[in-house]
Amino acid sequence: MAKDEILLVKDLHTYFERPGGTERALQNISLSLSKKQVLGIIGESGSGKTTIGLSIMRLIGTNGRIEKGTVHLEKRDILSLPEAEMRSIRGKDMSMTFENSSSILNPSDSVGDQIRETIRIHTNLTYKESNELTLQSLNEIGMQNVSKVMDMQPRELSAGACQKVMLVMSTILQPKVLIADEITRNLDIITQAQISDHFRRRISETNISTLLLTNDPGVLAQLADTVIVIYKGRKLEQAPIQEIFKRPMHPYTFQLLRPMENRKLKTMRSESIDESVNPDMCPLVAKCQRAISKCRTSEMPNETEIETGHQVACYNPISVAID
Repeated sequence: MAKDEILLVKDLHTYFERPGGTERALQNISLSLSKKQVLGIIGESGSGKTTIGLSIMRLIGTNGRIEKGTVHLEKRDILSLPEAEMRSIRGKDMSMTFENSSSILNPSDSVGDQIRETIRIHTNLTYKESNELTLQSLNEIGMQNVSKVMDMQPRELSAGACQKVMLVMSTILQPKVLIADEITRNLDIITQAQISDHFRRRISETNISTLLLTNDPGVLAQLADTVIVIYKGRKLEQAPIQEIFKRPMHPYTFQLLRPMENRKLKTMRSESIDESVNPDMCPLVAKCQRAISKCRTSEMPNETEIETGHQVACYNPISVAID
């Protein structure tokens, strides 16, 4: 691992057993995360964003398995650790927030108890110190009537308030890695702004490194340093945030990030022309209007670095910049 790398994922394959057979949820996913970096991962619903986070956290469930690959947190190969040691890492060294936080939080325990429990498990702070830290963190994220909220159960809170509680629980111990899954989705504008501001502040004031999982280009533009684009569990492109908006090279990235320009330069069909695509080929070959014969006869290409920090996995990438 490079000196400033915190997280290194190489050649990750995650499979699930479904009634109809084996689903290749992730194939050949590689990424690295440096200290204080915000690496955005964007893709539509079902693209595999959440599965990346769950695989890294080793929370994929009994019907799933990591078929291949490695995940290193600093120098530790966390896929080989005993579950007891992994539990000591979750919440302290690595944390994950979830989109539907109201269903993740314990419905029976108060907000205060749940946050204090996270602190108790991983630190030696007293009850008073844990309580003060909890109050401070809830105030910082813009929660109203904090003392009252501490005694409330999640079912008594709005979706936005539950999301704030989840973000506080995930960042209160300043983990090395935060996996933030759709942290502002389906929230009102004011709550989105409060959560985004708190997120930026926590990143700037601490050494937290973040994987930001989203399907919203606006969230990426506000919060991310670098972007990875995925589709059906395959990595298509990676570039610095400004570069990928100005010069998206994969046809799918072009459609996803620049939909207005896509009316002029067509890159994707609205419907697939052939659903029987070889799983080893590019998953977009039946929809992509730039597909060439090599796309239809070859396995999906490896990522190629076009410019420093800009990689794309495509046989016929787009070469024009967008002003």
